[in-house]
Amino acid sequence: MPGLFSIFNTAKSGLFAQQSSINVTSHNIANAETEGYSRQRATLVTTTPYTMPSMNSATVAGQLGTGVTVSSIDRIRDSFIDYQIRVENGVNGHYTAKDKYLSQVENVLNEPTDSGLSSLMSKFFNSWQSLSSSSQNTSTVAQQAYQLTNDLNSVYSQLTSIKDNARSEIKTAVVDINSMLKQVSELNQQIRDVKMSGSNPNDLMDSRDLLLDKLSEKFGITINPRDYEGIDVTTSNSSIYGDADDNGTAPLISEGGSPLNIVQSNDADNINVATFSCVTSINKKTDADATTGKATYEVSYYKKGDTLSDNNKVTMYVSMTEEEAEQLNTSKVLWANNDGTAYKVKDGKDAAGKDAKVIDGNLSSSSTTVDSPINFNQLALFTPPSGELKGYVSVQNNVAEYQDELNKLAKSLAVSVNAIISQSSTWVADNSGFPEGGINNFFVNGDTDGNNSEEDENNITAANITVNIDILNDPSKIKIATKYDSSGNSLGTDTDTNRALAIAQLADSLMNIQSVTEDSSREDLIGGIFATKDTLNNVYAVGGVNGGTTVSNYFNNLVNKVGMHEQEAKKQEDYEATQLENFTQSREATSGVSLDEEMTNLIQFQHCYQANAKMISTVDELLDVVVNGLKR
Repeated sequence: MPGLFSIFNTAKSGLFAQQSSINVTSHNIANAETEGYSRQRATLVTTTPYTMPSMNSATVAGQLGTGVTVSSIDRIRDSFIDYQIRVENGVNGHYTAKDKYLSQVENVLNEPTDSGLSSLMSKFFNSWQSLSSSSQNTSTVAQQAYQLTNDLNSVYSQLTSIKDNARSEIKTAVVDINSMLKQVSELNQQIRDVKMSGSNPNDLMDSRDLLLDKLSEKFGITINPRDYEGIDVTTSNSSIYGDADDNGTAPLISEGGSPLNIVQSNDADNINVATFSCVTSINKKTDADATTGKATYEVSYYKKGDTLSDNNKVTMYVSMTEEEAEQLNTSKVLWANNDGTAYKVKDGKDAAGKDAKVIDGNLSSSSTTVDSPINFNQLALFTPPSGELKGYVSVQNNVAEYQDELNKLAKSLAVSVNAIISQSSTWVADNSGFPEGGINNFFVNGDTDGNNSEEDENNITAANITVNIDILNDPSKIKIATKYDSSGNSLGTDTDTNRALAIAQLADSLMNIQSVTEDSSREDLIGGIFATKDTLNNVYAVGGVNGGTTVSNYFNNLVNKVGMHEQEAKKQEDYEATQLENFTQSREATSGVSLDEEMTNLIQFQHCYQANAKMISTVDELLDVVVNGLKR
């Protein structure tokens, strides 16, 4: 039968419940500015009621309540918004990293300015035009040519530094990623333990979600929920850019099996829980095979990217082409087991029957030798589908493209000028004596220590192009007249500067610069357009080809391409940042702490607490009447 003590217990339950609600509200207010915090709410439910008997019946209609209790303390979180933010984090991270480095490329090119390559090329051709008017201007030509080659060398070197910096960012990112994976794994286990005990580990889940947000900035991730709030995490298995080669799919544990997890709910310390290691050096050890084009390279990587100890260094030998070696040096990241030892993989099929890489052991220092290297396709190379890692890889590819075009420009300029100077569409040695002596190579390969040869000229790049040292020491040796004897003496007059004029007119010559390769010779570039010119006293000059471009226009097109790529990256970065901000605001609207709302709740809970306290006070007074009244 209900009585005053029943009322007392009901009020007491209300008092305790409201106290819990006030505690939760206090926690929310205290963490209003805490990164990653999700507001919490105490969920109140009625306690089990009972049926009250009467004199005429064992029961009566209805039940009497026994109060309230806190069933759980839940965090307010929308998993779909989390998914949207993490996808957007990956896209934004990609374009942010790309824009960061492409803006540096623009600064390196320094266009349009008076000190940029475009201006220097104009000054170079103008100096030849001046030389054609006066043979006394040879020093100016040598000076302008040297300044132009120095700037080409400098631009190429700075672009290489940008690639190196991007690669260093990858190494740093690998260390950060592995650290975050370790923290997520530890939190994952703590969350499962707390959940199995019957409590909600809200703050632990907030910490885990914050780490997952940061991880998604590095590359695309896929999260699979498991029992007791545990999760499995793997890399995204599809590219948001539609590139099948950059789908981020992890290697399969076995043929037809599941991809590796980078965080695992059960058996987190299992050897098949993946980490990442970072390649630090690639050195060619043998010449390329004439049939396969593959050479043996010595490849070193550090377990989990930790370069602080040489104990983490692993050296192996890999058979691969030059292009594959560059791909490895660009991506750098290898799939590895839990202790950081890189996986070896083989071709296989996934559960859907599609081609996939399957784990086939590990790559340690003892697993390969220079005589028995592994093949490139046995490396478990990580190709991120999005995120900062994607940006660092993509910008390296962009810079490599720019360097290749600079190499084409430098080589085209060198061989065309040398052809006019030597009056030959094929290479002619300096002081050869036939058909004429003198300095026949104005531009040379600076990597050859003065040992100029046809092969050296064919290997001229923007990195090594320079002016022949003999010309720099004595600019008067520049061949500007129509004819020279076998000793290199001019057979013309002081006013005969037809070769200089032919070089000046080279500025308007249309050449297939875009078709130049590392193996191209002088003949390949100008053989079909190198002919005598009546207006130059039959001096051989470079003509034009349909569909060709001038040296200056080719460089301007390169500058425009860089600008377009940078603007595209900047535009995408701004757009993705706006999208990310919208998703973040949606999350804040759902999970963020509103001080106004919390203060309103606090007043409400305070009044409820006071009301329950008043009930206890009333029961106390009633009991006093009953107890003390009976004594009278």
